[in-house]
Amino acid sequence: MVVDELDLLRGATPGCETVAFADLSAHMILVTDSGTSHPRETLDALCDEAATLLGRKGKPALGEKPSNVAVWATQASLRVFLRAQDEPNDVLCCVCAPNVNVGRLVANATACLDRISSG
Repeated sequence: MVVDELDLLRGATPGCETVAFADLSAHMILVTDSGTSHPRETLDALCDEAATLLGRKGKPALGEKPSNVAVWATQASLRVFLRAQDEPNDVLCCVCAPNVNVGRLVANATACLDRISSG
C-alpha cells in the first residue's frame, strides 16, 4: 500500500523525481519511489535533512519554531519535507525539479501522508 501511494503521488506531480517515506525515530528511509536509483548514503542524507529541518525527539527543528512542512530549494532541486499530524515520526521527503508546483505538491503529499500514516 505505501509503495502504491508513493507511486501515485510522484505520478501526479510533474517534476517530482523521488518520494520517500521516513521514520525519524528509527532515523531511516523505509520506502522510496523514484525515477532513478539512489545509493543508501543519498537516502540517509535525505533523512538527515528531514530531521534537521523538522526536528525529532530530543533535537529541535531548524528555525524559530517547529513546523510540519519544510522546503529546501537550490538551483538544481526543490526538497519538500512533511510531518504527519498524528504520527510525528512519520515523514515524507520529496525531491523535485526547482520549478515544481509547490502548492499542489504539498496538498497532494499531505493527503498521501495522512493515508499512509493512518493505515
